[in-house]
Amino acid sequence: MSRERDDDIYEFVNSDTIKRAEEMCSSLSSTLGLERRGQTTFYQGAISDMGAATSRFSKVTVADSGSGNDQLTLIAEKPLPSSNNALLVYRAGPGDDLKYLGKHGDTRPGQRTDDVGQERHIATYTILRDVRQR
Repeated sequence: MSRERDDDIYEFVNSDTIKRAEEMCSSLSSTLGLERRGQTTFYQGAISDMGAATSRFSKVTVADSGSGNDQLTLIAEKPLPSSNNALLVYRAGPGDDLKYLGKHGDTRPGQRTDDVGQERHIATYTILRDVRQR
């Protein structure tokens, strides 16, 4: 699935999913936390397992290499269990909230030199659906 594909989101998600995405977006900081390492851009975001009984979300850093594929890297301060139905939201710019349904495996501890002594847990997130209202 291409991120640019223009699907009718109501075919794929219900109003509770949209409501949870809006709540998650409203909790994001209005200031951007961008960092450049090579071509990767980092954004602050939140993720929630839609299959979980509770509507809790976890704060994550989203790393987007800009390669145009449908995979992002998630960096969390706490381990995230795998999910086949995870709602990810992040703010790419003022008024530009991105909302995706996707999946990710269990996180693994960060292995980079900068990760030593830090609580960083890494997972690859695969975008299945873009659920932004258009």
